[in-house]
Amino acid sequence: MESEFHVFSGRIYKVGLIRYVDVPADISKRLDGGAHVPVAGEVDGVPLRTTMVSRGGGAYRLAIHGDIRKRLRVDSGAVVEVAIALDEQSREPELPPALALALRNAPRAQQKFRGMTTALRRQIVRYLTAVKTRETLERRAVKFVARLERREMPPKKPTKKKAKRRK
Repeated sequence: MESEFHVFSGRIYKVGLIRYVDVPADISKRLDGGAHVPVAGEVDGVPLRTTMVSRGGGAYRLAIHGDIRKRLRVDSGAVVEVAIALDEQSREPELPPALALALRNAPRAQQKFRGMTTALRRQIVRYLTAVKTRETLERRAVKFVARLERREMPPKKPTKKKAKRRK
């Protein structure tokens, strides 16, 4: 199924460290898919693949990543043209063979790994594969899986009760 592209212009603004463009209300309604909506497209001709986030009231905002801003030489206050469509491709990372094998042999770790968000799994795979040698990748994968196997779910922190003041 091919998604329809939606084109709009928006002014970049900053929230904390992240730069955003507000998605117009009519486009937000057409792309509505929950709190996080995966989209792909272009910002002033530069490819974009990201997730729109809710800004309340059924409206969304779109993060303009640093690599895109650097290529366009723009920042907060600049007006950019955006073309986006729903991104229906999988965002699941491709597991390196060493990690897949290590997880296959450790069912508890595999269950914990699958319970993580897709974004966190992608980040872990990025870390594991950012090495120069296959041996280092294998060593990292084995250590990671062993750590997942050992780790228990963190206990809930007890709530602190306020101490009564003595007069």
